[in-house]
Amino acid sequence: MASAAATRPRREPLTQDRIAKTSLELIDDIGLEEFSTRRLGAALGCEAMAIYNHFASKDALLDAVVDKLIKDVTVPPMGEGWQSRVRGFARSYRALAHAHPKAFPLLATRRFRTRARNLVDQIISALLEEGFEARSAASLFRILANYCNGAILDELSGTFPGATDDHPSIKRVQRGGRAFYDAREETYETFPFLEPLRSRALLLPEKHRTRV
Repeated sequence: MASAAATRPRREPLTQDRIAKTSLELIDDIGLEEFSTRRLGAALGCEAMAIYNHFASKDALLDAVVDKLIKDVTVPPMGEGWQSRVRGFARSYRALAHAHPKAFPLLATRRFRTRARNLVDQIISALLEEGFEARSAASLFRILANYCNGAILDELSGTFPGATDDHPSIKRVQRGGRAFYDAREETYETFPFLEPLRSRALLLPEKHRTRV
C-alpha cells in the first residue's frame, strides 16, 4: 500500500524564473494595481514570504518581470537602412505591448534598471552601425523611445469617447466619422517623429541627409 508521502503530488520547486513567469501571468490577468506577493504566493502554492528567499524585495521581483517582457523584442540587422531598422524595432515593441497590455507600464518605467538596458544598447549600436555619431545616435534614441512609449501608452488607454458640446474642438475633429486617435496603426508605418529630422539635418550622417 502506497504511503501518503508517496502519493502526494510533487510540488514544483520555487525558482526565480518560475516566480517571474508566474508574476507576469498574474499581472496579465489582474493588472498591476491588484498584484501582490500574497496573491502571487497563492498562485505559486506557497507563503508570500517564501518569495523573498529568491528576491530581495517586490521591486526586484518587478525588475525580473521586465526581463521576461523584453526577451522577445528585436532590433533588425543591417540590410535595409536605418529607417527600416527603427520601424522594425518599434513594431516589435508595440507587439509586446499588445501581448501584455497590463504589464507594459513596467517596461516603460523600468527599462534603464534591468536587462532591458541590453535592448537600449542594441538600438544605439544599430544607429552607430548606420553611421550616426554618438551624440546623434543618443538624440535619435531619445526621440524613438519617447515616441514609442508615449504612443503605446496612449493606444492602450482605449478609444477616446465621443465629444459633447462641452468640448467643441474635439467634436470638430471627430466629425469626419473617424474616432479621435484612430490612426494609431498608421503611425508605425509613417512614423511622424522622423519628420522633424528633415529640419535637423545635422543630426544625420552625410550619407542619410538626402533621404530622410
